[in-house]
Amino acid sequence: MKKNKGFTLLEVMIALTIFALIATTLSQSASITVDNQIHIERKLLATWIAENQIIELRSIAYADVKNKKTDIKFGDREWLVTINAKPEKKFGGLPIPLEIKKVDVSVALKPDIDSPLQTLSAYIAND
Repeated sequence: MKKNKGFTLLEVMIALTIFALIATTLSQSASITVDNQIHIERKLLATWIAENQIIELRSIAYADVKNKKTDIKFGDREWLVTINAKPEKKFGGLPIPLEIKKVDVSVALKPDIDSPLQTLSAYIAND
């Protein structure tokens, strides 16, 4: 009697099902990784922009530190930078003998300007 060598149809179907499940899981994992990398890249660029804005604010006259919104292009993207400056009279509950402004710099990726990717705060004193 001749013995057949090879896999049965049932064995092939089970192997294909297992392969399909593994491929689907790997595909979803790769997609999540790419999405996370894109978010981290955007957040890093927004942080750099906010830090640069704070450095620029520290280099101008105290009276020129005001609320404003600015559109900039950085990293081949369009960004909206919002600066909120308000005078502070107390710091940690204690009165301050200097003129100090608390500056919040928010950076959002256009067109999604309602949810900033990064917000940094700094204190600027009138020297």
